[in-house]
Amino acid sequence: MNSVKEVYGNRWMAWWRRNSTALPVATTISCNLAYCVEAGYTRMAAVLSMISLGGVTLYYISKRRWKIKSRDLVILTGCNSGLGYSLAMHCRAQGATVLAGVRETAMVLKPNAAVESLKDKGVIVHQLDITNEESVRGFGERGKQLLEERQLVLRALVNNAGVMVFGEFEWQTQDLTEYQINVNLLGTMRITRELMPIIRQNGSRIIVVSSHCAADPLPGISIYAATKAALHAWTTALRVEVGKYGVNVVDFIPGGFISESNIMRRQRLFFDEMEQHMSDETKRFYGNYFTRYAEYFSQAGLSSGNQDNITVLSNPRIYETFDSALLDVCPSAIYRCEPWRYFFYRILFKSTPTCIRDRLVQCFVNAPSWQTNKQ
Repeated sequence: MNSVKEVYGNRWMAWWRRNSTALPVATTISCNLAYCVEAGYTRMAAVLSMISLGGVTLYYISKRRWKIKSRDLVILTGCNSGLGYSLAMHCRAQGATVLAGVRETAMVLKPNAAVESLKDKGVIVHQLDITNEESVRGFGERGKQLLEERQLVLRALVNNAGVMVFGEFEWQTQDLTEYQINVNLLGTMRITRELMPIIRQNGSRIIVVSSHCAADPLPGISIYAATKAALHAWTTALRVEVGKYGVNVVDFIPGGFISESNIMRRQRLFFDEMEQHMSDETKRFYGNYFTRYAEYFSQAGLSSGNQDNITVLSNPRIYETFDSALLDVCPSAIYRCEPWRYFFYRILFKSTPTCIRDRLVQCFVNAPSWQTNKQ
């Protein structure tokens, strides 16, 4: 009984969040109409009524959604943990057939909790390294096989796989730079190109998991932000290119959930690699600033989760926003799920002078101060 109440409670909250803006607007319009009628402005009330009715009709047309069916196939990449794992579980719980791509190491060397959990829930798991042509080709063949054997319809490709390395640009090695570009940008393009024929045939949707860093790059993750900005530019152009074929392309920005993700789990190893490749002059110049910087963000990585302890993301707004990106009949170009703090900072970043904007960015990141660490 409690679980049933919880389900209906969650549905009510989801409905309220989706309509929290429309309801106050409708109330305001109704009050104004009542006032116009009471004051004798009947013609004005009639005009406002027609405009309001048209606006409400357009609003609900734009909010129409498809329903997930068991014949719908959703393909996701990067499902070892965090967002990809959670969305795979969510889509499966909604009744869709789900093909989840996971890193080869998780399948061959050491099957982890995420892979076993996905399989237990009926998710189809397949090895995928989006930086490897052969692996991508094999994953694409698996998708085509499922469509043919089970008579499925490809609902969407969700490009979620991504990596992030913290560290100032000068510190990051060429290998770390290429690692982020190959996974985040080239890998996403590679898997999308491989699946494009069946995406076109099915009139499917391409969802690209982006980041607020695409529009507002942050210090310490300049390379990661560059890959996300490039992805946004690619997505924007691709949306127009394939739109004429009946394919929708959307950006999905899920907001921050580092504490529930493993994206920073290897950060300590990345800092060790940076230090090993630093010249003596670079080490002398940065001194204990690098040490304290590495310690600060390594601790953030340790608190961001453990690969053997996999849980789904707890924020219900992420799933609600994703459902809109996946199921809206008339999708928007960008779907954002961000706390008010992110929204507030984003507006300030766009509207303030550069000198103030840069100070705000430093406050947002809250990294160790250079001045207090100079030697």
